Amino acid sequence: MTFEQDPDLTELRNSLGREMAEEAAEDERLTAAYDRRRFDLAMVAKEMVNRGSRVSVVFSGHTFSGLVVGAGPDHVTVQGAGQIADIRIDAGFWSILPGADQGGGNVAGEETLTARLAEAADRGGMVRLALAGGEIVIGRVDVVASDHVELVDADDRTLYVPAGLILAIVRSSESQ
Repeated sequence: MTFEQDPDLTELRNSLGREMAEEAAEDERLTAAYDRRRFDLAMVAKEMVNRGSRVSVVFSGHTFSGLVVGAGPDHVTVQGAGQIADIRIDAGFWSILPGADQGGGNVAGEETLTARLAEAADRGGMVRLALAGGEIVIGRVDVVASDHVELVDADDRTLYVPAGLILAIVRSSESQ
């Protein structure tokens, strides 16, 4: 009688195979959980960029949803309907919408939110700055200093906005 013909040995082989598969699945689950514990928010942001995640973020009374198209060490860039927002990664809570990954194609960079503000100053277009208290200020970024931003509003007033209060920079996707 061969190994394949003995019913007891066949059952033993099948049982052993199931146990090994279950142990391998448990090892994979534990490894994934361990990896996630090591992630910080900047790593989560890079993962969202790599996957091309669709997200919704709620911060200071505002909600912004769209496709993650970029990230830096302290922010995520989300393209919504007709607008793009650079949102501080620690500004609020992020929901990754299930089944909506676009497959990526974008790469996370090393630019900070301050660098994005400097780009806005160079472009000269109108932006909306979402602030920690829920306020929105609208204007043209004129100067980015070490601890504040000078913004010129529609009435030609200069506003001095502390950099620590800025949660997001929102601009029209037409003015890129």
